[in-house]
Amino acid sequence: MSEGNQSTDWAAWSREAVETMMAHNAQWPRQFGLLEAPSYRWDLDKATLVLQAPLHQVVATVCLVGTTSDSEGSFLWSWANDAIPAQHSEALQAVREFGQANDLALLTTPRIVGGRPEATECLCIAGRLQRAVGTFIDKQGDVTLYFTILHLQVAGDEGVLVN
Repeated sequence: MSEGNQSTDWAAWSREAVETMMAHNAQWPRQFGLLEAPSYRWDLDKATLVLQAPLHQVVATVCLVGTTSDSEGSFLWSWANDAIPAQHSEALQAVREFGQANDLALLTTPRIVGGRPEATECLCIAGRLQRAVGTFIDKQGDVTLYFTILHLQVAGDEGVLVN
């Protein structure tokens, strides 16, 4: 199925993206035996998120889609933020190209006025286009980080990742 054409209802398409990511987010934690609020740590340079289940760790490959700042009242795409490692903007290239091809300013404007609702929409659209497993959001002071989860696996005993 093609993701876009001239007759696409983009508002409905965006709502579908949000609904899809919400459904994925209800599924993957159960699938990997994660409790409701597992401890976690992320590493932007390695593009990983490690979540602690009761008996094992789950390692995710992630893409930082963007950040919001409470004080600035805006969402900034990672591809427009020089402080974010390049692999994240590279992983978002298809999202930007999709936005350009379909004249969707939400996907091509570096900084968007708004907060969590706008950021969540951008996150879910990116997740849909990246065929993400789900999403992850983390708040660090004034800044909230919005990640797509591209791959998940249980970490093995020797630090070797297994499926």
